[in-house]
Amino acid sequence: MKTRQFAITMVLAGSVFSVPALGQPQDESGLASLDANSDGVISRQEAANAQVKVFHRLDGNSDGVLGADELKASQPQPDADADRRVKRARAKALDQWFSNLDTDAGGTISLAEYQAGMTPYFDRLDTNGDGVIDGRELKSAYGSDRNDSR
Repeated sequence: MKTRQFAITMVLAGSVFSVPALGQPQDESGLASLDANSDGVISRQEAANAQVKVFHRLDGNSDGVLGADELKASQPQPDADADRRVKRARAKALDQWFSNLDTDAGGTISLAEYQAGMTPYFDRLDTNGDGVIDGRELKSAYGSDRNDSR
């Protein structure tokens, strides 16, 4: 997955999983779904709060850690007619993502590991370094990703 789109996906993971559940409006940038105080930006704290909510939602058996099966179950399945190579590539990427998050190689992902793995994406999206992500930064990152093959 391209670098910037992956960063957006990680920061906005809370909105992807929570918008229907919380009944929050979704704007085209995804900003409204994470902007808890409606100030027009996503603060570092709002992003962290979304990470906690997502982690607990993904923790299907409520044991306080994520297993590979729980992480896999949270992801959309490829279309039935998808090429085997596409399916293998997606499975490999998911396995790598799990390995990257499981920093202690314990076979599960703790909340601390999950947040440590997700938080750097906030910094990548906060391009002006002001500690918040606004709609322009989200749109810029997503729009420029279309031409970014990093």
